[in-house]
Amino acid sequence: MTAWWRWYAVLGAFGCVAYFLVPTVVMAQSVFVLVGASAVAATVIGTRMHRPRNHTAWLTIAAGTALWVLGDIAFEWIHITEGSVPYPSFADALYLVGYPVYGFGLFLLVRHKWRASERGHVANSAIVMVAFGLLTWTFAVQPALSDGGISGTAGLVDVAYPAMDIFLLGLLAHFVGSHQWRAVSYRLLTAAVLLLVVTDTLTNFAIVSESSADRSILDVGWTLSYVLAGVAALHPSMRRITRPNIEPDAHLMASFTAPTVVVLTAATLTAPIVMYIEVIRAEPISEWGWAVLISAGALVILVILRITDLLRLLHTQTVQLRAVADTDHLTGLANLRALEHRIWEGAGDTTVLAVDIDRFKEINDTFGRGLGDRVLVAVAERLRGVVDESIMLARLAGDEFALCGPTDSMDPAALALDIQRRFATPVELGNMTLLIEASVGVASNSPAAEDDEITPDRLVQRADLAVQAAKATQSRVAFYDRSMDRDKSEQLIMLGELTTALESDQLQLLYQPQVDLASMTVVGVEALLRWHHPNGTVLGPSAFLPTAERTGLIRPLTRYVLTQALAQHASWEQDGLPLRMAVNISTRNLFDDTLIDQVRTILDEFDCRAEQLTLEVTETSAMTDPVGATEVLSALHAMGVQVAIDDYGTGYSSLAYIERLPVQELKIDRAFVSGMAHSPAHAAIVRSTIDLARTLGLSVTAEGVEDEMTMTTLRELRCSRAQGFHLGRPSTAHRIPAVVAEVNAHLKTATGERIS
Repeated sequence: MTAWWRWYAVLGAFGCVAYFLVPTVVMAQSVFVLVGASAVAATVIGTRMHRPRNHTAWLTIAAGTALWVLGDIAFEWIHITEGSVPYPSFADALYLVGYPVYGFGLFLLVRHKWRASERGHVANSAIVMVAFGLLTWTFAVQPALSDGGISGTAGLVDVAYPAMDIFLLGLLAHFVGSHQWRAVSYRLLTAAVLLLVVTDTLTNFAIVSESSADRSILDVGWTLSYVLAGVAALHPSMRRITRPNIEPDAHLMASFTAPTVVVLTAATLTAPIVMYIEVIRAEPISEWGWAVLISAGALVILVILRITDLLRLLHTQTVQLRAVADTDHLTGLANLRALEHRIWEGAGDTTVLAVDIDRFKEINDTFGRGLGDRVLVAVAERLRGVVDESIMLARLAGDEFALCGPTDSMDPAALALDIQRRFATPVELGNMTLLIEASVGVASNSPAAEDDEITPDRLVQRADLAVQAAKATQSRVAFYDRSMDRDKSEQLIMLGELTTALESDQLQLLYQPQVDLASMTVVGVEALLRWHHPNGTVLGPSAFLPTAERTGLIRPLTRYVLTQALAQHASWEQDGLPLRMAVNISTRNLFDDTLIDQVRTILDEFDCRAEQLTLEVTETSAMTDPVGATEVLSALHAMGVQVAIDDYGTGYSSLAYIERLPVQELKIDRAFVSGMAHSPAHAAIVRSTIDLARTLGLSVTAEGVEDEMTMTTLRELRCSRAQGFHLGRPSTAHRIPAVVAEVNAHLKTATGERIS
């Protein structure tokens, strides 16, 4: 069915050719009538077949076309029966009635519910009509009147035809400026109307005062117009032409498209061009001056109307763009730009509360950004309940929000408490329940508190520093003070120095022996990172890893440790000293999507068996996102890498949770192991952990073994392995063979003494 329009186009083209090939004028006129009648039928069939929403418009177009076809039939009937066709005739009446009906159908096709913005299209049409009317009157109608060629009813008909073409041309301008221009059917119909107007115009300018039944080359224009209208109705795209629910400003914008502007510019220049031509021709000004004056006045009024519309459009777009620029698209709150503008308006007496959602990254990583966005929207709704008209609520970026208002009318401590209270209730998102926690940082630019002027971005930065400090406090609320600037600057300096350290071999690995308590021999080592700072101090990981974890530096730092550790493992193995290698990884590593490939690549590089590598993660990091941790740890375990939970007992998990993770080893924190001899509670924790872990099939390594008694107790409890100063201090790589030999000898002697 969708190919009908192609077949009709072919048959229509054949009809146009046949019109000139048939031997007699009567047969040619019959072909002309058949083509017109087929256009009416095609329009009705296309409307029924495609069922467009604007079917009334298409049927009205079909009715207008049918009136023209009836005019053709009447014209031919009069010519056959009477031998000649008088001018005007009944056929002219049908033709002239067909124009407004056809035009009304075109208007229905492009119109929507009337809005003020619709007047732009009407004004465009009026400008084109005035310009074309001036041309027609000056160069066609008025000369004929001067020569006496137009009089009586015939004169009125000769004026009526150009008037109808002016009407259609105005609608055509409306067509070109419409939003439906992309539809093929719409373009075909536009071409049909344009061809009709051009053909009529060429005929009108000839001012034929009596009808002729002879064939003319101009007849092909009317014939093709019929065919194009029929093809437009049969084309499937005709059902998509009308889109009634369009915004008013879209109408206004559509009336200023590039083709429309070109047409309107040419139309506006019509009056001075006509004046110039008439002056050059030395025509009496009394004959044409009044027409030019009226047309020019009308054009000026219409152009002023269009300029007014354009200014209104520009103003509306400016307001909308400003609103978009100042609004966060996800939550509908103000954004950072709007917040900084509000601070400027506060004239140096503004307080900002920065609100940061704790562990939001874990929510995104675990449940996806879709749920993360829903969480942000829910957070925005809860914060809306805290503010009043004097306080602006904004979303700065990611999971950061801010409240901004006059210092003298805000109680930051009360607001922070209210925020914490509102987040005490879990957030319900579909079938999920999440407990959201927030940290709040407060900063003020009150002139009484500062000697220098504080810019908006500086005030926001101070609030951000305060919120970072709040994350380390129990209350989750902090007020800015100058020490936070120093802390931040020190972190930035350390970050730069740490980058240099990676490139200049300031980092070094020490290795601490791990002893198998069953065989009482050293079976492995743990790699411990140290930074030999240029100032002469040696820094442990706790001094610089938090800074690295907040940046992308943690990835190359982990690669460095793994590479150095496994390279040393390969060297010892070649020297006949096979030792298992344990390496710590951070929370950021655990959720780094490159970790798996990184480990695999380094293992392959040094031809190290995966089971010889143990990766240690803290229980806190593993339980931050159990689902994500399980996925990563399972992939590592599938490679053969051993996984250990480090510092067990200091976090918030239990063996019930650990059981779900693909781990093979627990490392009991040194705080419990070193206190066994003095604290029955610590001893009980160590004993129960070893028993339960053994039940679950996990090995246990005890850290912090500082004396012989602790080692003996752990061995009696059937603990798997142990490490601590009593079993060997952290040493450089080249000393490890001697340390291992010394520890093994000491353990052999100690074991022998106990046996004897």
